[in-house]
Parts: sequence; structure tokens; C-alpha cells
Amino acid sequence: MTSFYKEFPTTTEQEWLEKVKVDLKGKSIEDVLHKTHPIEQVNYTSYGFAKENNKQHTTPGQASYSRGGRIENNDWNNCVFIPHGTPEEMNAFALKQLMNGATGLKIDLREFTVKDLDKLSKDIGFEHIVSTFYYSTKEQFDWLKKLADEDKLIGTAINTENASFGTLNNTRSVLVKAIDVQYAGGNVTQEIAYALFKGHEALYKLIENGHSIDDAAAKIKFQFGIGSNFFFELSKFKVFRSLWYTIVDAYSPEHACTSIPYIEAETGFLNKSLKDPNNNLLRQTTEALSAVLGGIDELTIRPYNAWSTDQSLEKTQRLGLNIALLLKEESYLDKVIDPAGGAYVIEDIYSEVRNNAWKLFQRLEKEGSSFLTEEVHKVANKRIQLINNKENTLIGVNKYFNDDPSDIDWKVEVNTPFGAPLILEKDSKVEI
Repeated sequence: MTSFYKEFPTTTEQEWLEKVKVDLKGKSIEDVLHKTHPIEQVNYTSYGFAKENNKQHTTPGQASYSRGGRIENNDWNNCVFIPHGTPEEMNAFALKQLMNGATGLKIDLREFTVKDLDKLSKDIGFEHIVSTFYYSTKEQFDWLKKLADEDKLIGTAINTENASFGTLNNTRSVLVKAIDVQYAGGNVTQEIAYALFKGHEALYKLIENGHSIDDAAAKIKFQFGIGSNFFFELSKFKVFRSLWYTIVDAYSPEHACTSIPYIEAETGFLNKSLKDPNNNLLRQTTEALSAVLGGIDELTIRPYNAWSTDQSLEKTQRLGLNIALLLKEESYLDKVIDPAGGAYVIEDIYSEVRNNAWKLFQRLEKEGSSFLTEEVHKVANKRIQLINNKENTLIGVNKYFNDDPSDIDWKVEVNTPFGAPLILEKDSKVEI
């Protein structure tokens, strides 16, 4: 019999707090270790103890799926967004990314003809990877339908036009872009609540159009952004799965897996600096790590200069994909299911965010989403204020500036339902 536990006896909460009081040398525990996050608007502590309200008593693969829906592994697909160009250029870029280790592609078909699509797709085995297509014409739909009918289309196909061309077999056809909240500078509570609201709206419409709850839920894909607030981002995915289960389960699905959402996480640009590329790689690494530990299905690490005047994305795309491959092929995080499970501080954050997100979702259901724009802008302005006042440090943006900056500038061509995306390096006013 080992004497391990005798050598390391359990410390009670009170004993620990008394020791901390001594170590803090007169400073208050509440002042030093009790926090209210200014962006997430959540109260939390920098320490945790085992207590009843942070024991979820669930296992991976068990409802409400906060710990994930998988029980054999934590695998995910590493996806690459193919930048627009000629069909031949897009084909070459896609093939190179697949040879470099990508297992998923995201392609906007724009105004391509079938002849263009045949060139774009040459030698790409779509039946062996996941893919997301954005299409806008009947001709493109028919081309995709042929792939789907031949079981060569695995993933998502999004119709970007108002006209209805029909349905595609075994394909997700509704994309809920919760990432728009993150793009605009919102917090994780707002992102979760918006995803629940738009997801429920899509679910209800699909059911109204004759789909069963099981078929309807299987047609929805959720796209989230990933911010730099590691523990909150990790908790975000756990909270969302739990709350989506609550919604779907109310419709009494036939299959338990129906209640498990399909989630893509994509790195954003809010905290990136074109003048400090090395720190961008560190930010993308921790962002991707939080998403992977949160149990997502697809990971897309966009080149940090994708929204800039720099069109040479070859290197930055390779670096982004390498981050994803390192997390899987060298860190083996695809083998470990919910390694953050049981961490008391994360469970406390989970509970707080879950309560806040559900309340906001209920308000959205009652009042609609128009008020959310103002709320997101309040959070975005708070982010700018914290950076301008240097209360929040962002290397390369408001501290430790690069003395040899790049001449690349931001060129943001996307928009969101909440207005233009927030990029702190572009929108804040920090004097060097």
C-alpha cells in the first residue's frame, strides 16, 4: 500500500485561505484574487475548490454534452479557406494545402461556371475531406448536387442567394455565424446567445418546412470565432453544447446524437497586429488550443494577414496550418477527451457564463435581436478604451512596439449584422 496520500494530506479550504493571507502580506484576498472581467462581465476567482455547484457529474458523450459528444477521441478537421483567384490558382492552392496536411477546404464559388468548377476541383477528392461551399447560382447547385448524389460531398453547402434551388443530400445547408459577434468585438456570452437564437430560428423554419427534428438539426453548422481569453473561450464551447442540447431536447428527437451541435471554430483578427507577426502566431496557437480543448469539430486558422493589403498568403497560411498540425500530430490533443474536465475554476466560469448566456438568449427570443447590436458595440468600445488606456496589454498594439514595422495595412472587406469588424490595431488610438 502506497503512503502517497499520507505524504500529501488534503488541505481544507480554510487552511489554504489562511496560508494565502500570509503570502499576500496584508493584502485582501478579495481585492487580489476575486475578479470581475471587464469584457466578459463575469465574476470569478483565481482559485477554486471542490464544491457541489461545480460538480457537473457528467462524462464525455453524456447529455448535456458540455464535455463533448465523442467517447473514443477528440479528433477534429483542420480546414483552410481558399483565397479567391482564377479556378486554376484556387485549385493549385487547395491541392498544396491538402498535401501540407489539411483535411478540410472552404471555397467561395462566386460566379464560377461549371467549366470553372471542373478546373477548380481537378484532382481534389472531396469524398475524403470535409468541405464548405458557398454557392449562388442554379448551375453551381446542380454541380454540387451531383457530388452529393454520388456521395462525394461531405460537409456544408451554403446558398448565398434568396432563390431556392432545392436540397442537397446528407449536407449541412444552414450556417449560423456566431463569429459575427466576435468580429464586431462582442463577448463570449453574446456570441453564445446569438448562436442559440439564430440556431433555434433556423431549426424552427426547417421543421416548419417539413423536416423532422433529427433531420433539421443535422442541417445546421455553427461557426464561432476564437478570442484570446483562454479559459472563457474554452468554456464557451462547453456552454454552447450544453445549452443547444437543452433547446433541441425540448423537441424530443429520436436520436440522442441529434442534440450535439456541429461546431467550427475560426481564428479572427480583433487582437492581431500586422506590425508584429511573431506574436500573432503565439496568439493563434493559444486560441486554437482553447478551441481544441473545448471539443470543436472543425478548426480554421486564417492567415493573420488575410484582411490586409498583403496578398502573399502562402507563408502565413502554412504557418497557421502548422499550428493546427502541431496540436494534433505532435501534442496528440486529438487523443485526449476533455482534458479540462474537472478543473474547478473552469467549472465556475462555465456556470457563470451558462447562466448569463441563457438569460440573454431568453431575452433575444422575447424581444428579437435588434437590441444586441448596441450591446455588442458597448463591449467593443470597452475593448478600445482598455487598449487606449493601457489597462489591457496587447503586445505590438499598445506596448513594446515593433521598431521595424511592415508597410502592410488593414483592408477589411467583410461586414457583419453588427457593423464593421473591430480590429484593435486599426481602431484604437494608441500613441507610440
